[in-house]
Amino acid sequence: MFWIPIALLAVGFCSDPPAAPIITPRDAIAQARTIVQNNRARASITTIGKSWSGQPIEAITLSENLVDAQKKPAILLVSGLDGSRPSSVAIAVASINKLLETPEILKKNTFYLIPCANPDVFLDTFMSSDSRANRNTRPVDEDRDGRIDEDPPRDINGDGAITMMRRINPPANDPPTHLADPNEPRLLKTPDATKNQRAIYTLYTEGLDSDHDGLIAEDEIGGVDIDRNFPHRWPEFDPSAGHFQMSEPESQALLKFVFEHPRIVGALVIGRWDNLVKTPDSKPRDITGKTPLALDPGDASTWEEMGRKWRDLSGQSRTVDCDPSGSFALWLYAHRGIATFATQAWGRPDASPIPAAPVDPAAPATPTPPANTPEKAADEEGAGWLAWNDRDQDGRGFLPWTPFNHPTLGPVEIGGFRAGFRSNPPPSEIPKLGDAVAGFLSELATRQPKISLRNLKSKMSAPGVYEIEAEIFNDGWLPTATAMGRTNNQPVPIIVRISTPKDRILSGQRVTIVDGLAGAGGQKSFRWLVQSSSADPNNLESTILEVKWEPCGTYRASITGEKVTLPTEVIP
Repeated sequence: MFWIPIALLAVGFCSDPPAAPIITPRDAIAQARTIVQNNRARASITTIGKSWSGQPIEAITLSENLVDAQKKPAILLVSGLDGSRPSSVAIAVASINKLLETPEILKKNTFYLIPCANPDVFLDTFMSSDSRANRNTRPVDEDRDGRIDEDPPRDINGDGAITMMRRINPPANDPPTHLADPNEPRLLKTPDATKNQRAIYTLYTEGLDSDHDGLIAEDEIGGVDIDRNFPHRWPEFDPSAGHFQMSEPESQALLKFVFEHPRIVGALVIGRWDNLVKTPDSKPRDITGKTPLALDPGDASTWEEMGRKWRDLSGQSRTVDCDPSGSFALWLYAHRGIATFATQAWGRPDASPIPAAPVDPAAPATPTPPANTPEKAADEEGAGWLAWNDRDQDGRGFLPWTPFNHPTLGPVEIGGFRAGFRSNPPPSEIPKLGDAVAGFLSELATRQPKISLRNLKSKMSAPGVYEIEAEIFNDGWLPTATAMGRTNNQPVPIIVRISTPKDRILSGQRVTIVDGLAGAGGQKSFRWLVQSSSADPNNLESTILEVKWEPCGTYRASITGEKVTLPTEVIP
């Protein structure tokens, strides 16, 4: 069970009025346990590992019949990796009830949900900055000074949140980098020299120089960022990415779970990376020029279509760019060849329109002067959040810049967006987003790849010699392996095997490895010439043709001379 400090209620993420209380990760997991208890025939919960601090990492299995759950194609949902998004745990749990309302899909598929994959981040005080929110509790020396966690961000002005500090007109040894945006003074921008703009502020995360090294809040408490600890494009020089790939118990638990459940055919990860609202650019490649950075061109059309589906279901139209290097979703997509989609689940909403000024009907009519279009703030995204904060959230998400006398910096101003305000929806939105997640997972199940063996023929081409032909098809919409997985030579292969001894195969391979079939009708044909076991056509040995793709199962057909039996599916 998770312990969440009461500070989350104040600053974890923006809340609605008291009628819609915050659903903490602890509350969400408790709800999940209740749902499982009330649906024991179709739902179970197991511990798949422990975090660095010893917190359980739990997986929920949903299936119409739990006895054969591992024999069905499976869809995976992972959330709770990003501590700045505690709502992701609640959203994942909210999707469970909706999935349990789809018995037809549960008959044919299994759903695995890991709602809180990084529980350590929810043991934090939550009076933290967004930068700390993704790490577990393993001690890490971020500033490489031989001391660990000695200079974390702090709430030094006691307002219940860790935000930012800006120092006006700093000395020469601390050159300024920002100025107030003239179109939205609460926001800061870098100066434009062509407009004779000059910086007047230096910026810091709120805190002290606890280790007296001249730096402010540069060695935070913990930790390793679990969602940067996976092998694909692992950022090895980033201290928060771990000493080596898969160094953390949390990432090891996820990897082990994936390998122990080879029938996973699609996945959704709720975290800080998005590839649904905005399809990643498929052109950039790594230093070798061979591996795409985020999306293979061969997968682009699939992601465009699934992105449209997600936007329709969720209503989400905006997202924040994020580097996916070392992320779980990118590893699952690139190294396992599984169609893995990622969403932040929540983006900046539109602010309510500014109310029109009341009109006095008794006042004489005056011509309306032409409207002057105001200049936009340099940070349009930040300005949009401020507008929503002011008009729809009663100003709860932004703390005004307030003077404070810092013990080493002198006069500063402290303020800015509350941690998590821009990454978590109001609680009233969580049921809707849970439905969207469940709808998307069901869509993945409906569009999953499905292998079949067809057009099996056998004819005598010469005395004692038979020509065997067969085709394998992908009847599902999704490919059996992503193009990225095939580029990396990582997908689970399709294995086509004929039982005829090798010395009697005159043409064709006894075992053929197929690295994947395209979606929506991808196919491959096979042809063998085999020497029969006997010259007597009434005494022929049967040949077994087998097509195996582990996520989908195995098909077998028997061939005796020119007689062919229909393929049958063999459940592992």
